Amino acid sequence: MRTSLIAGHGRSPHEHAVYGLIARTREGMLFTDNIRCPGHVSDLAAAVLQLAVNDEATGLQYVAGPDTVSRHEPGCSIPVRDGLDASRLPAGPRGGCVPEGACDICLDTHATRNRRTRAPRGAREFLRR
Repeated sequence: MRTSLIAGHGRSPHEHAVYGLIARTREGMLFTDNIRCPGHVSDLAAAVLQLAVNDEATGLQYVAGPDTVSRHEPGCSIPVRDGLDASRLPAGPRGGCVPEGACDICLDTHATRNRRTRAPRGAREFLRR
């Protein structure tokens, strides 16, 4: 299984990074041009379990949320959800950062979508207050 950015319950690495950036205990910024398809940990775990018991699911399987968003967008939703000040989050484009790499790294989940009975929620849904 390969997944994308994982969030949920305030314990993911991305959520911890956001908390650190707001508290100024971590350096860095949330990229406005680094595109992902985040999923909620519970939704992704359910999809992985369902695919694991599916006899037709062989080889590499992609599981991710349906929303295509920058790292910045859910990053701003996390503090709003948790009652923190999102305006303290540093943001900017990834361009010129090291290490360099692709900015749009969304996963094509079409093949696995047809094998599941329940689709993962998108970041815009699960990060709402």
